[in-house]
Parts: sequence; C-alpha cells; structure tokens
Amino acid sequence: MIKDQYVVDKLKQNDLKALDEVYLTYKKEFILFARTFSISEDAIADVYQETIISLYENIQNKKLEHLTSTLKTYLFAIGKFKIYKQLNKNKRLHHEGNSIHISEEMQLFETEVNDERQRKLQTALKQLGSKCQKILELYYYNGMTLDEIRTELDYTSKDVLKSQKSRCLKQLKELVKKSYE
Repeated sequence: MIKDQYVVDKLKQNDLKALDEVYLTYKKEFILFARTFSISEDAIADVYQETIISLYENIQNKKLEHLTSTLKTYLFAIGKFKIYKQLNKNKRLHHEGNSIHISEEMQLFETEVNDERQRKLQTALKQLGSKCQKILELYYYNGMTLDEIRTELDYTSKDVLKSQKSRCLKQLKELVKKSYE
C-alpha cells in the first residue's frame, strides 16, 4: 500500500509516466473483471479509459489524497460504478427506479471479494494443461478472437478450437469450484 500511495503522490505532481504505469498494470485484470458483466469489449475498453481518467481527476481535484485501500481496489471500485452506469444506460440493469445506490464501503468490499475470486481463478488456471492455459489466456486476458487464436496456435478449424476452449473453461470452472469446498 505504501507503493500505491507513492504512485498517488507521483500523480499529484502530474507525472504522466506514473499514469501510464497504472494504466498498463491494471488493464488486463480490469478487462477480466469487467467481462463478468454483460457489456461489449468496446464498452469495457471505454469504461477502463474513463476509470483511469476519473482516477487522475480525483487526485488532481484532491478528492483522493491518501489511500485507505489498495490503488487497485480504488480503481476497480470506480470502474464497477462506471460499468453499472453503462448497464443502466443500456437498460440492462434495473434497480429501484433505474437508479443505483452503492455505498463506497460496499464497493470496496465487493472489489476485495473479486480480488479473492481472481486469486482462486489464477491458482486454478495454473493447474490446467499448458494448451488450455494458452487458449484461455489469449481469449480472456489478451482479448483475442477465436480466429486470431486459431491462426496463432495453428488450429485447422475454428470449431475445433471453440470445442477445446469450451472443455478448458469447463475444467477451469470445476477447479475453481473445488477451491471453494
């Protein structure tokens, strides 16, 4: 957390290199996190950009001076709120008159729960065979399409790759489920 506060302090000084570092450090994890919601890849990219901008603006406007959580938790809480706004805007999330009320504490708690889920997911992913790891990482972490993965991994058929991805995902889900038992 001290390192995270150091980054916030650098951002207070308009250090754009630090902003780039934050952007790159959390991008893949944020995309994975955001994929758990029903929004498009383009919307996820937009939300992440907006989240980074909001983080920077909060620091510049002195809304954030001292972290009370990790930078990742803070960033993901902003992102989750923006995802909810996106879902509400698209009329896919309905909640008490189309407005969402989430306390900051609840956002932080939910983000920490998601951090734990991601740790379990990472552990389960490492238990898969290398072929499954590669397919799932390329698809979910790198955001590659099945056609791109088919070319990169030299599969003869997109359907074969799709079936393999499905089996790998099923196996991963079973491993994650076992980790909760």
